[in-house]
Amino acid sequence: MNNPFNPSFGRIPAVFLHRGQLIDDVVNEINNPNSPYKISIVYGMRGVGKTTFLTEVGKRVEKNPDWIVVDLAMGSNLMAALVDSLYMKAGNELQKIFESIKGLNFSAFGLQLSAEISQPTFSTYQGILTNMFDKLRKKGIKVLITLDEVKSNRELKDFAGYYQLLNRKDYPVALMMTGLPENISELQNEDVMTFLLRGKRIALSALNLAQIEVSYNNVFKQSGFQVTEDILSKMALMTMGYSYAFQLLGYLVWNSAKKNKIIDQNLLDKIKPEYLVELDQNAYTKIFSSLSKQDKKFVLAMAQSSEQRVSIKEIRERLNRPSNFVANYRRRLLDDQIIKSTNYGEVAFTLPFFKEYVLQQHRFEQGL
Repeated sequence: MNNPFNPSFGRIPAVFLHRGQLIDDVVNEINNPNSPYKISIVYGMRGVGKTTFLTEVGKRVEKNPDWIVVDLAMGSNLMAALVDSLYMKAGNELQKIFESIKGLNFSAFGLQLSAEISQPTFSTYQGILTNMFDKLRKKGIKVLITLDEVKSNRELKDFAGYYQLLNRKDYPVALMMTGLPENISELQNEDVMTFLLRGKRIALSALNLAQIEVSYNNVFKQSGFQVTEDILSKMALMTMGYSYAFQLLGYLVWNSAKKNKIIDQNLLDKIKPEYLVELDQNAYTKIFSSLSKQDKKFVLAMAQSSEQRVSIKEIRERLNRPSNFVANYRRRLLDDQIIKSTNYGEVAFTLPFFKEYVLQQHRFEQGL
């Protein structure tokens, strides 16, 4: 049997933990035309499972014959891609209706415009799409548009402006986007996209450790591996509920134990250095580099504490800054999911071994 774990970003692994109740709630809400989930933003740090969540919601919605789910990608002409995708996802009857739109010709290669529309503009695609959505509405067909890893650029601004028009005219079109916290924050600075932020925000937090333990137990024991409950608990703790860490650790353990099928403490100790290197290179370097200078000082003050749960008082004393200054950066890091509140006046890191990574980076910067 091939390794079922997949630590690659942006791909749906064979083994992953369903966020069952949350997905149920979102799917039910999308079907409600008056729900704030008509526009929703799924956000979280790199590796938290945003793409998997978006894909699962899309699959569930698509089971309803009254819905078409269209997956768009940043970096493309979003309007043109939406025209093509609507046609390709439509059934034969709808495709014939779309083909009746003057000036259009669809084929296996996508949309082809008539000769008089040799250089289509944004307005061209807007007119085509509005015509298509009119026909879909008459047939009682609703559309969910998914857009993964959004960033503020001209293409998204134009697309958001058009979606706002659809929303204002009450077309049955829902929009679900994913993004990193810092990229979602950038949308606040763009007037044309501020309406997006009035939609429902869905923060993907850490996975449940008990679910992780059960999943590891099922996968490894069903595949003939020998592993104790104590080791399974330690594996779950090593991930701290971080989706990427769950996939990475499972992948490394599987490959290391596939010969003798024994997973024990010696094996965990053996793979830990590689586990930490992969976390650092593939996730933490990018996460850390996105932090501001003051953010980095805050997390360093946390990392230098002897406690895992660090008091705000201790951080303030290490930084030698006033309470309002510390509170501001605490809030920023909470929003970015780098830290979590563990008790009144206390915070902790959300990521496994991130404290060690921060201290290591500090030593490198100091030339130690």
